[in-house]
Amino acid sequence: DETYNNSTSGGRGEQLASELFVHRFINVLIHAAIVQIVGVVATLLFSRNNNPSSSNSNHKPSNLQLYTKYISQILFALHPVHVEAVANVANRPHILALLLNTTIVDPNVPLVAVAVLATLGLLTAETAIFQFPAIVLTMMAIRYRELLAREKNDSKGKEEKPSQQSLIIESIVTLLPRFILLVLISTMYLIYRHYNDTLSIPVGLFRPAENPFYDKLDKGEWTLERRIMNYSYILSMHIMKSFGVEVVGFSHEYGFDCIPEIQSFQDYRLLLPISLLFLFEGMAAWSWYGWKMGSKRTKQQPRREQEERVQRILLLLVFFSWMATLFPISGILKVGTFVADRIALASSFGSCIFAGRFLAVWIAPSGDGTEKEDTEGRATINRRRYTTLLKIATLSYLFVNGLAKRTHNRTAEWMDSVPLLESSLEACPRSIKSNLEMSKIYSGLVHHKLDLKRSLSLIGTAQSIDPTFCDVHQQYAHVYFQQSKYTHFEEEMVKSLLCPFTMGQALNNWNKYWKVVLNAGQNTEARERYEKYMARIQEEVARKEKEEGERSSNSHRGGVKDEL
Repeated sequence: DETYNNSTSGGRGEQLASELFVHRFINVLIHAAIVQIVGVVATLLFSRNNNPSSSNSNHKPSNLQLYTKYISQILFALHPVHVEAVANVANRPHILALLLNTTIVDPNVPLVAVAVLATLGLLTAETAIFQFPAIVLTMMAIRYRELLAREKNDSKGKEEKPSQQSLIIESIVTLLPRFILLVLISTMYLIYRHYNDTLSIPVGLFRPAENPFYDKLDKGEWTLERRIMNYSYILSMHIMKSFGVEVVGFSHEYGFDCIPEIQSFQDYRLLLPISLLFLFEGMAAWSWYGWKMGSKRTKQQPRREQEERVQRILLLLVFFSWMATLFPISGILKVGTFVADRIALASSFGSCIFAGRFLAVWIAPSGDGTEKEDTEGRATINRRRYTTLLKIATLSYLFVNGLAKRTHNRTAEWMDSVPLLESSLEACPRSIKSNLEMSKIYSGLVHHKLDLKRSLSLIGTAQSIDPTFCDVHQQYAHVYFQQSKYTHFEEEMVKSLLCPFTMGQALNNWNKYWKVVLNAGQNTEARERYEKYMARIQEEVARKEKEEGERSSNSHRGGVKDEL
């Protein structure tokens, strides 16, 4: 963009822009490959010939299968939540891991390929391990359909047919080597991470500015009940993101205090997780009973109903397993991420397939194809055809005006830091990180937006939201220096030196500043200020070292006491 080109030399700026385009183009290709896999998996999960009730279905199987495939692909291709992972080059591991893992969903993929791709997926992104249960259950559902179709063909004209239990056992047995392989790969990966002490994030890297809820329970600020309330809402937000629904709005930062904590059960936001819970319970009831409860049965119906029930249960487990890829942000594990679009990438793989099937059933023309070739029959067929075309036109409009437009706008925001931060502040006006980052825009990062008063106002907003957010001091110093308020600059630099997250850069600026000031002649006043600042810094460092030593000593004594 213009700002980018102005802030770098012409040749270097063009080179960096070209490299960025190449990286984003690669991400687009990876995402396009996943779109193709979505179509394949949708076809395998809802295979036309494997539907036990296809002969009596109210939909044309071939059309239904095609609608399921193409709608699922369109939903995934236009999903707005994918923009962060595709446009932001740093998030490539998330889409690459999903590509590698979903490639092995087909039970007919060679075992060697499963081992290689699963291993590469784990090495690409650590969150890939949470996709393995979904991969296993999706394999299981596909293999069961394959075996059911095979048995139907082999047992034509035979009275005795294999039971559903035997088919399930056979499905498990045939896939057992793959299951064991994935378990071994996961175990080796976790052992390796544990051996290298990288299994958990160091406590010092957790920040309330990014994940305000991570240590509330450990510090005694929350009860277990409060934690469940808050994280059920966070988890529900990600589930809605999987279906393209934004509860709060688009933001690249959902830190403190974008989403205020839930204090009691009277908070209306709890209606979201409660509603989803009732919805999932309804889905579970449907998977067991189906739609035709209380209808009369023929002699062949019990077996067909059993087949349909098993398939419904397997599909429900597949759906839940893809939603379970959101486990990292469920509040059980300590993670640095709080709310993020990229976390919902894997779960959207499953949601797009099942939403595509739902829409395909709604669109596909009803009728069993037995209408008589008379005037009344032709009129019925024509009416159904026009109804189908109307549904397709309605869905196309929603795709273009809804998903495509939102995805296009969100992509445009990711192309430039200014609209990206503006959208973040619109969704989260009380986000301390977004306020601080926007202040940098007005403090000279973008030349034509220089407005130091506006920058100070945004820094003040960030500090008022969380007075312990020490990053603001370096930004204060940057603005005060431009305003030639050197005394204020020095005070803020001392505070930024004592902030562990800005210490490195602040130390470099501190040394440069005082090297110039102290060498500018006989400035005794400046030297006195410098010595006073250094005394403050040394005193504060000594105090913090003493506190750290006491905490470490108490922790050690506690450990010995526990062992005794």
